[in-house]
Amino acid sequence: MAKWNPLALKLLMWVMGVLLVMGSGLGFIGGSFFPFDTWAGVTASVAGVAFGAGVMIAGFDPERNVSWVRALVLYAILQVVYQIFSQVTIARFDIVSFIIAILVAALLIFLYPNKAELMMQSGGMKSGGMKPGDMKARA
Repeated sequence: MAKWNPLALKLLMWVMGVLLVMGSGLGFIGGSFFPFDTWAGVTASVAGVAFGAGVMIAGFDPERNVSWVRALVLYAILQVVYQIFSQVTIARFDIVSFIIAILVAALLIFLYPNKAELMMQSGGMKSGGMKPGDMKARA
């Protein structure tokens, strides 16, 4: 099972990126009638598409893009909190978003090979970029 984890992690990042892009793209329809998201000078649908595209690109090499994996885990946690808050305040709950968020967060944490780096326990924040000495001097 462990030999399939890197592929599963890449596929999970890609699928979630596609879902984010698709959902945000569909948000353009509602945003054209009620453009509340542009009051702060940004468009939420565009931001969602950009985030989804970033997740998809990071999915090519999730181990070197740990910040994107962390951002996706944070998104999933915020989605769960939002669904609970929405249910409590206005009695509106999307079970599909809730379940997908829980599954994605759990799978990302399970599949990521270096849990200490994912949880920022290995000596501070790492962007997942190149480390000193990774690039050899050219002669």
